[in-house]
Amino acid sequence: PIYAEKLSREEKMKALSSLLFLKEKRTGDVKGRACINGAPQQKYIPKEDATSPTVSTESTFITASIAAHERRAVRCYDVPSAFVNTDVDEDVIMVLKGDLAEMMIQVAPEVYRKYVAVDKKGGKILYVKLQKALYGLMRASLLFYRKLRKEFEAWGFTINPYDPCMANKTTDSGKQLTVVWHVDDLTISHADPEVVSDVIWQ
Repeated sequence: PIYAEKLSREEKMKALSSLLFLKEKRTGDVKGRACINGAPQQKYIPKEDATSPTVSTESTFITASIAAHERRAVRCYDVPSAFVNTDVDEDVIMVLKGDLAEMMIQVAPEVYRKYVAVDKKGGKILYVKLQKALYGLMRASLLFYRKLRKEFEAWGFTINPYDPCMANKTTDSGKQLTVVWHVDDLTISHADPEVVSDVIWQ
């Protein structure tokens, strides 16, 4: 949390608003998703600083063909809370208004209550500095890509020189383990299903 009076007019203008979406699933459960309205960032963040690599269509088809030919076990996996587990590398200020500010007070009054201000219309307003990337932040995908690539390289994978979202590793059995990814969606293939599961649990 940040005291509103310590922010400049420009910082307040650049503060990104929070969005909250509720969706009813087929099961009848209600799922909530909080994200950031990153649209205002388009004015001051160059496109090349916010674009994240994604696996090419050709790589997807080629790796699928190899997996089929070699009768590999294949798993598709969505990395849970990918962005929330990714650190931001710059100061990003978000503003929470009305009910969202009130919810933060209810969650942790000792942390947030003293930072809540009142806007010109009398509504509650809370400024916070992000520590983690949130969905909607323009650079979130790029930051997550860098984190994921670094982790694969630490696990002994070699990134394909022609496709930055494709990595291979030769396992102890001498067989190739392949991972391709599009943001936080991974496709993993190897001759041994247990090896594929091991990657997921890492």
